[in-house]
Amino acid sequence: MPWACHWLGIAETKLHNRLYRKLKIKYFLLKNYIIYIVMSILNYKDAKGKPAALIAMTSLNRNEFEKLCIYFCDAWNAKIESEGRDPSGCGRKPRLTTMEDKLFFIL
Repeated sequence: MPWACHWLGIAETKLHNRLYRKLKIKYFLLKNYIIYIVMSILNYKDAKGKPAALIAMTSLNRNEFEKLCIYFCDAWNAKIESEGRDPSGCGRKPRLTTMEDKLFFIL
C-alpha cells in the first residue's frame, strides 16, 4: 500500500507531511529573499552608489549614464509634446517618476 500513497501524492506518515511543509516554507522564504535582493536595486538612486552594479546593469559608468540622460530627457519631452498629451495629470501616476529611472529601466 505505500506505493499507492506515493503514487496518489498522499503523505505516508505525519512526519513526512511535516517535513514536506517545513521544506516548502524554507523554499518560499528563500525565494522571497532572493526576489527582494533583486528588486531592491531596480532604481538609479540605489545603483549609482554601486559602480560595479551600474556597469553590470547598463554597461555604462556613472558619468556616461548622466550624459546620456540629458539627451534622453530632451528626446522624451519632445515625444510627449508631439503626442499632444495633456500635462494636467489625467490618468494614473507613473511608477518611474524620474528620467534617470526611466532610462535605467530601458537600458
